[in-house]
Amino acid sequence: MNNSTATQEFKTNEPRRARGLFRIWENLSPEKRQEVSRFYNAGTLILGRIAQSGLGYLAWLITARLFEAREVGIASGVVSAMMLCVQLALFGIGAAVIKAYPLHLDSPSKMINTALNLVAAGSLATAAIFLVFARTFFSELNIVSAIPLYALLFIAINFFGAVLVLMDHVSIAIKRGDQVLIRNILHGVITIVGVAVLPLLAGSSSSIAIVSAWAASGFLTCVLGAIQLQKSIPEYRYQASVNTQTGKQLIGIGLPNYLLTLAERAPNWILPIIITEMLSPVDNARWYAVWMMAWVIFIVPISIGQTLFAEISHHPENFKRPLRIGLRNSLIGGSVAAALVIALAPYLLWLLGRDYAVAGTTPLRILALAILPITVIQMYYSVCRGTQRLTEATITGVISGALGVVAATYAGINYGLTGMAIAWLITQSAAAVWAGLRIWSMMHSQSPLAEEKTSNLSSPKIK
Repeated sequence: MNNSTATQEFKTNEPRRARGLFRIWENLSPEKRQEVSRFYNAGTLILGRIAQSGLGYLAWLITARLFEAREVGIASGVVSAMMLCVQLALFGIGAAVIKAYPLHLDSPSKMINTALNLVAAGSLATAAIFLVFARTFFSELNIVSAIPLYALLFIAINFFGAVLVLMDHVSIAIKRGDQVLIRNILHGVITIVGVAVLPLLAGSSSSIAIVSAWAASGFLTCVLGAIQLQKSIPEYRYQASVNTQTGKQLIGIGLPNYLLTLAERAPNWILPIIITEMLSPVDNARWYAVWMMAWVIFIVPISIGQTLFAEISHHPENFKRPLRIGLRNSLIGGSVAAALVIALAPYLLWLLGRDYAVAGTTPLRILALAILPITVIQMYYSVCRGTQRLTEATITGVISGALGVVAATYAGINYGLTGMAIAWLITQSAAAVWAGLRIWSMMHSQSPLAEEKTSNLSSPKIK
């Protein structure tokens, strides 16, 4: 059989194969279909986060090779400040979109536009506040406010970053984790090209060139996100307006989630800022490389936790089975990722440079062990979000986050990066013990009456 005949036969049989797959899908029970859909959504979302971290690693690898460690440290401090500002700007609206989307199926444009415009305005406000704060209190990162172009770039990456995070939440709400995957690939590729090309075009190897690459990738990825949104929700039309009633609903749902998310995520981005100011930009360059690689592992339970939250939000009275599946998948996927990072740590860091490998190998291996406590914590947060136990989870997050920052800062000043990693692992493990006990209690003590009450509380009505 020649090639043309084989190709023709393949094309002839292709519809038959598609019909066969469709018949298999039709024969699945509703429960199995839901599980397959859950697996696909969670899988593509995890791949998207992995692509984000993996391509981010390549971007910082090139950055470490082309720029001095001090400039890398300043840039990573700026990026961390941007991520912190984005978390502040979201105000819980991203999580609210996931929870409230089923209530707005008849008019998704109104909800999405309200959320998008609120988050965009918040990102500009938090960026401006940080610039004033940096100008007043910082000695290293005050460069961001001292140079007008740098200030504009910082505002831009805040705006694009906040919009992209909200788009991720919309994709999770409509169960399109594949959109997150595609956007993160594009963002990573453009950042890599940017950090490699911009220094040549601008004739500068300062941190401003690194931040410029982030701004360019953020803009182009937002354009892609807008196209994806239009295709996946054909009735969607953007309008620069905020519906007051919808805005109140989103903030009402999102505010408790906002406090929890802030308590959960803020320490991750506060630490690089503290290291830059209290240790040195060079130390931060090495810590940020370690932390970025550790996040390749942590995104497994974080991503599964997000999909678990979305599912529990729809059926809070039936959280036990999704929780077991989420916990199992997180432990399996996270443990495999942790084992690989532990084994390859010196080689991954050596690619950035000898100094990175010498200073970062042991801290990275220690942080990789945190996959177990972080998995338990993320599952606990997801159940609390989906079943309206937000006050409890927020208190847990605030206490564990504050202790983690204080302990890691003290250990870093006195014992270096290895001390920081150990302190972080200890505080996360302590939080996981509490989270595990609470999960066990919730799974074995919730009565049908409590489940019905939880379901009613988690389903606000639109008037």
